[in-house]
Amino acid sequence: MFRLAVLGFLVTVIGSSTLEAGAPIQIQPEDVVTVLPRDAIPAIVQPQFVKGGEPRAQMSKDERVLGLSLNGDHRAYPVLILSVHEIVNDVVGGVPVAVTW
Repeated sequence: MFRLAVLGFLVTVIGSSTLEAGAPIQIQPEDVVTVLPRDAIPAIVQPQFVKGGEPRAQMSKDERVLGLSLNGDHRAYPVLILSVHEIVNDVVGGVPVAVTW
């Protein structure tokens, strides 16, 4: 939703030459462009994890991860994978979570 609102904002700003400072911007449905259809980016619903030193063989030493620790359970989600899938549905420390990027 945020991307669509921003894109609609850009279309409205670019297409309008009479914007007033502080005036609310009206986004018309015809100004919003849908780039991908709904559910076009698949979520990871059963993530697989490696333990110990195994990630070193699969990742560079400076690769970024999004880390999460709940109730003594720890996860590291590589940003490169999150950039492709954008959401991981997981259970961490017994708590259902949606990890998004």
